[in-house]
Parts: sequence; structure tokens; C-alpha cells
Amino acid sequence: MVDRPCHRGVTKGRTTMAGSIARRRKKDALWLVAGVLLIGLVGLLVGLFAQTGEQVARMWVGAEVRPDGSARITEVIDYDFAGKDKHGIYRTVPLDKRGDLRDVSITMDGAKVPFRLNGSLVTKMVIGDPASTVTGTHRYRIEYTLQTLGKFERLAWDAVGTEWEVPIRRVEVHVATPYALRSVLCNAGSYGSGDPCATMQQPRPGQLDAGHGGLDKGQGLTVYGTFTEASGGGATLPVPPTGPAPAEPDGHLVQGWLWITGIALLAALVIAELLRLAGRQRVQGGRRMDLGKLARTVRPSPVPPAELGPAQGGILLTGQVRKNHLVAWLLGAALDGHLRITGATRPVLRKALEEPGNADELTERVVGTLFARNPDVSLRKYNKNFAEAWRELKSGLNDWRLSDEMKLWVPGAERARRVALIAGVLAGVAGVILLIFTADGTLETGTAWRTPTAVGAALAGGGLAAVLRSWELRARTARGSELWCQAEAYRLYLAGLEGWDGRDEDLLTAWAAGLGETTAWTIEAERATKQGGSAQYHHDRWKLGLYLPMATDSARSASGSSSGSSSSSYSGSSSSGVGGGSGGGGGGSW
Repeated sequence: MVDRPCHRGVTKGRTTMAGSIARRRKKDALWLVAGVLLIGLVGLLVGLFAQTGEQVARMWVGAEVRPDGSARITEVIDYDFAGKDKHGIYRTVPLDKRGDLRDVSITMDGAKVPFRLNGSLVTKMVIGDPASTVTGTHRYRIEYTLQTLGKFERLAWDAVGTEWEVPIRRVEVHVATPYALRSVLCNAGSYGSGDPCATMQQPRPGQLDAGHGGLDKGQGLTVYGTFTEASGGGATLPVPPTGPAPAEPDGHLVQGWLWITGIALLAALVIAELLRLAGRQRVQGGRRMDLGKLARTVRPSPVPPAELGPAQGGILLTGQVRKNHLVAWLLGAALDGHLRITGATRPVLRKALEEPGNADELTERVVGTLFARNPDVSLRKYNKNFAEAWRELKSGLNDWRLSDEMKLWVPGAERARRVALIAGVLAGVAGVILLIFTADGTLETGTAWRTPTAVGAALAGGGLAAVLRSWELRARTARGSELWCQAEAYRLYLAGLEGWDGRDEDLLTAWAAGLGETTAWTIEAERATKQGGSAQYHHDRWKLGLYLPMATDSARSASGSSSGSSSSSYSGSSSSGVGGGSGGGGGGSW
């Protein structure tokens, strides 16, 4: 077994393919880092946006239902005044009848605070001292008793009313009853909405725990259920939050940004490495080798690949069809006698005086289109025939690359690249959207926000890596790797060409165009020509590559576009919805 698929040699002074691959990967890495930082910035901006303006940072609500049907309500409200000086907050509670609200007790940051009750059928609790102001974030604990939470055997409680004038970032709702509950339901959103709450569970027969994040102004949360037989006891409310409200969440924002950035970077690195491993080239002996490592085993050779033309060699080398490959094809067609290139200052493509008779199908199509109306095609300006032939040539070379009639590419390699690219775009978009909807949780002191946010960050980072590194999946077969080495060896020879003796001018020009070494070849040819002797270089062929961009830019035609759209909708409904229970109301500051 040969130890290395290509011969190692000295390539000092030449631009190596190994160096190009390393630079491309380094460039990809820089884009990955920039993209990951941008992903983290999205999370940070969402968190910053979530904390702007007055809001309820957290609302903990509990209802302890008694055997007579009444319920003791406990509300813990962390109200963020957003730096404004206010006297306090108010809380409104609609009642079924006068005197429904009893035994009211209110504290602020664990200490008693003045309050007054206004109204009858709607009780307004005005909390705070008119003679002083507060600012920052403060924790209000409000306790009161409602005569009922629904009617008869039906639980219906507006744990969060739809009349709040500020958004609520996070809601926890707890119900403890002496009866078992069945047919439980939790709705969140605008009045009448049947959208489910983010979380809902029954740890024991008489207990219900629900939660939601991101209630906007004018949105609420309602829980429903049916009381059945006695639960046998054991259902109790969790301990409400105590003490003062947490400090400003700036530290949590930094922590959240680091969390999002770290997860996105880790996912990006993992996906990038998996793609590199999956895209390793097949070489002799059934082994697999990294493309950069394979390139480092190549030494210059003055012999081009015998099985490939200049355009095909360039396509195999890069894995895609580029403009210089089309130029190389035209130069190769001229070399084979299928057309002529003349013109001392501006190249003109001319029909061959006599067809060589060995044209393949692509050559016949392109040459036929090129000279369909005129045997001479000048590149001085836009030419319709040339534009059509150019597009047909590009399509044909792409077909050759994808059909892989020479078995140069691992079966399914191009399909895998496309799948990775599309999946990367979809995952990246989905991840960013998920971050937008979940990154506001970075303001919370707990860790519940980390799982959905981590999923979003991983999707965004992994998707970005898949988009940037999908090219790694263009793996070549052992035969393809051998021909790739031959093409790279000849490219190294052209890049370091010295002492040109004047032979094979047209062949060198075509291959220099195909392998992207026209600059090095032209410099050497012009040097040899200026020194005189037998080496004389005529610029007509090289100028084809110089003027083709001018012609092809004009040859571009507007491509048709098609778009498809699909839509899906989900509508959930219930006989209840948000706002169909006792309690509720809203609040704000004053």
C-alpha cells in the first residue's frame, strides 16, 4: 500500500492548495465567530428590550380552595418601575357581588405598606404612600379571600386578569383544593383566547401548577377544572417568594449572553468538525483523508491529467463551476479545432474552417448556438448568440459535474451538500426565531429559561456552521482524488513556471485559465517574450480571459423566479378561554 496517495514535494514560493484550503477554513472560522457573536447579540437585545419600560418581572399567584368553596388568594408581584418615581401600584379585582373581597393584607418588600380600597363591584386596591415615591423593582404581596372560584363543581379562575396595563414577563399559578380535579385546562393570551399555557401539571389529585412567560399588556391567564371526590388531603400551595425583589437583572443579561454565545459556538464547532470528517476524500486502500492533508502531499508536475480537459480539471479541483472554467473550455475547444480565436486587440470567436469531427454533444450544442447567426462573434460588446452559448455551456458543465459520468465524486456527495445547506438555513432561522421568543428569560434568576434558549442557540450556531461548511461534503472517490492530485500538481507547476521555452502556448493558456493561474502564466510568458529568443507569446488567447467578463456581464439575463407558499393554521378553542372565571382584573402604577 502506498503510504501517501500523492508524492510529497517542495512547493516553496508557490500558492499551494493546502494553503488555500487552510485560508478558506480560517475565513469560515472568522465568519462563524462573527455569526455566533451576532447570535449572542440577538439574545442580549431581546433581554434588553424585555426590560425596557414598566413591567411585572414576575407574578406568583396561588389559590387555596376551602371546603366551603371560598379561596384564599396570594399574589406576589415583582413590579419594575423602570427608573420612574411612582407612589406605588394599584390592583383591580372584579367581584360577583358587593363585599366579595375579604381579609385584605398587603406588604411591600416584606413590610406593611399603606393601601386603600375603592369601588364595590370592582374593587381597586391603591397601594403606596401618597406622600412618598418609590423606584426600581419592588415586591408586593397581596392576600385576600374570594367567596368562590367558579360555580358549583366547576373551577374557573382568572389567575391573571386581562386588564393589566404593563407586560408580565413570567407567571406562576398554583391551585390547591380539598377535592380531586379532572378536565383541567389552562388558557393564556388575550380575552377569549384558547391558547394553552406554556406549562401545566398536576403533581397530586387536588393540586394544579401552571406557568407562562411573556404576557403582553392586556393578556391574561385562566385555569379551569372540575371538582370531583375528596382528594384525601396532601394538596398544598408551594411556598410563595419572600423578601425583597431581586436586584436589577443586568448581571443576568451578561450571564444569558455568555450562555447563548457559548452554546451557539459549541454547536457550530461540533457541526463544522462533523462535516469535515464526513467530507474526507477517499484515497487508495479504502482510506479517507482530509482535503488539506491530501493537498500537502502533492508536488509540482509538468504533465496535466490525461483523462481531463482544462475545464474539467478546474471543476474537479474546486468542486464547482466558475467563470474561468468556461473560459478554459472555450480555449480548449479552440485547441481541439472546434473554433478559432483571433484579434490582436479584441478577441473574436470564429467558426472553424473545417470541423474536426470528434465533437461531443456539449461541444456541438455550444458551437452550434454560438455561430447560429454569424460565423464571427466579437467580444467588443454584448452578443446574443454568445450570451446563449455561455449559459448553455455553464449548464452543460454543471450537468457534467453532477452526473459524475467519470465516477469522480462519492455517490450522494452533492445531494448531501445541498441537504446540509438547506437544513442549515432552516435550522439557523428556526434558532433565531426561538431565541427571539425565549431569550427574555435571561432576566430571570432561575434556570428554567436555559433549556429552550439553549435549543435556539444550538440551532442557530449549528445551522450557521452547516451553511458555511457544507462545501466540505464534496468528497471525491479514490479515482477522483488521484486525478485531483494530478490537477493540483499541474497547477503548482504553472504557478511556479520559470524558463518557458515557447512550446505548448495554447495548451498552457487553456490549463492556466482552468486552474486559475492565468496571472502567473502571463507574467512568465511576457517575461520570456521580452527576453527574445524562441519563446514568443501571442496575447490573443489570454485576452479572451480578459474580455470575457465584459461580454458575459452583458450576457446575463433576468432569470425567471417561482415561488411557492404554504400556510398552516392552528386554532384551539374551548368553551371557556381567557377571562371566563372569577377574580382577574388588572393593575398598573400610580
